[in-house]
Amino acid sequence: MRRKIVEFFLSLLLSFGIIFLFSPFALHRWIHGDYDRYLWVIRGPYPYSHLGSGPFQLVIYGGLFIFGILLIIISITARKILPKN
Repeated sequence: MRRKIVEFFLSLLLSFGIIFLFSPFALHRWIHGDYDRYLWVIRGPYPYSHLGSGPFQLVIYGGLFIFGILLIIISITARKILPKN
């Protein structure tokens, strides 16, 4: 029973890792997909207004991408370490 819970948690980590890995691409497409939406985003309040700048986008996209890779690595490593019953 405990092993199934751990395997479910690791599968969940892997799923979130994949989502975080591809979220920078989806976020970029959402921001830059339409000119009117882009203007709406950069005229918004604090976090959105900075999405038009390159360094802020690099930090956000890079952070999401690296966090996704870390979650995937943790999930795969924990599966290899998990004892077989």
